[in-house]
Amino acid sequence: MSTENQRYSIDNQKTAIAAYARDHDLTVVRTYADSGKSGLTLTGRLALQRLLSDVLRPDRDFEVILVLDVSRWGRFQDPDQAAHYEYLCRAAGAQLCYCAEVFDNDGGLVSNVVKHIKRVMAAEYSRELSQKVLRAKLRQAHLGFRQGGSVSYGFRRMVVDGFGTPRVQLKAGQRKASQCDHVVAVPGPPEERAIVRRIFRLYVEEQASCCNVARRLNEAGVPTGTGRPWHHKRIAGMIRNELYIGYQIYNRRRHGGLRGARGVNPVTEQIRTKICKPIVPIGLFREANRLTLEGRWVKHSDAELLRRLRNLLEKAGRLSNELIDTSPDIPCATTYVTRFGSLRQVYTLIGYAPPPYRWRDNLGGYWTDAVILAGVRRLYETHGYVTQALVNRDPDLPGFTTVFRRFRTLRRCLELAGC
Repeated sequence: MSTENQRYSIDNQKTAIAAYARDHDLTVVRTYADSGKSGLTLTGRLALQRLLSDVLRPDRDFEVILVLDVSRWGRFQDPDQAAHYEYLCRAAGAQLCYCAEVFDNDGGLVSNVVKHIKRVMAAEYSRELSQKVLRAKLRQAHLGFRQGGSVSYGFRRMVVDGFGTPRVQLKAGQRKASQCDHVVAVPGPPEERAIVRRIFRLYVEEQASCCNVARRLNEAGVPTGTGRPWHHKRIAGMIRNELYIGYQIYNRRRHGGLRGARGVNPVTEQIRTKICKPIVPIGLFREANRLTLEGRWVKHSDAELLRRLRNLLEKAGRLSNELIDTSPDIPCATTYVTRFGSLRQVYTLIGYAPPPYRWRDNLGGYWTDAVILAGVRRLYETHGYVTQALVNRDPDLPGFTTVFRRFRTLRRCLELAGC
């Protein structure tokens, strides 16, 4: 099923499949279910991936695969992709049966033609539904209603009815109770709005960097509302957010509908709606964004940036990403990466050799190659495949980032593990 709202979909499918199995003298030995996962691609459908892996096992304990209908196998935008996965099963000796279809999947001319038409119809249904949902969201955005997501610091989410009458203010993690209601962004408490104005003044009037602003707020004990400390990326996002001058922007980015390409939409396609009065003076907001676009450190030469970094090295005795970001007299690490390509290249230019990184395990020791490879081999023997999600969820293995840094690719890690 595609969304969690279809809470009875899986149970209904199980009931229909069980009835089909009972009428055809079959015994259901295992169930593969992808709850709340889209059928547009194989990505994220771990149950279908596990099924395709188990089909290829020589010791599998089933001969028939029961699916409710063609659309439950997948609404792949390329019908040949669904046919490819079905062919893998058939080539391995496992017959695929569609329980609710009027045709028998016997490989005959009629079944092949009808099945292909059904696959095209399932893909077209997803495409048309995606267009309808997008048009509805754009219309709601024109009216000033939010289309999901949290709001920025200094704002709150308010539920309103169809006439715009406020009903209740939502807390973090809460959702509206009725589909007929809408959610709008409203200015938050006066103390938070004062903090927002203080951030912009520090950035513009005192020429403080985003890292320096975040450090000052943390030192002053200013709460963020999320329980986490202030971070320079959050400050940078606030500086660019037009919500602080009363405008809500929607459809800024193209999020890859139907698993398509992602990117930034042209300005003509973005929805810019006035929803409230500015809580930051417009002139102050524009000056902050001008500094961001031009770059505060553009006027400084490469030699000047390297000199400041050498001074930090002499003072602290070491360098790191976190140390650079929290130092007030030098730009953040992202600026150095943008200017020189990488921090490793910067370290080479100033003659600094960082100590080799060592990965600690949960017990305070260090992950060895043998331990990681043994864990990967165990995952493969248990599931029949290894993915980034499986590695991250396993408590006896480091995160996937550590595995990637150690072996560079997951394929090479699997080869070394003998999988």
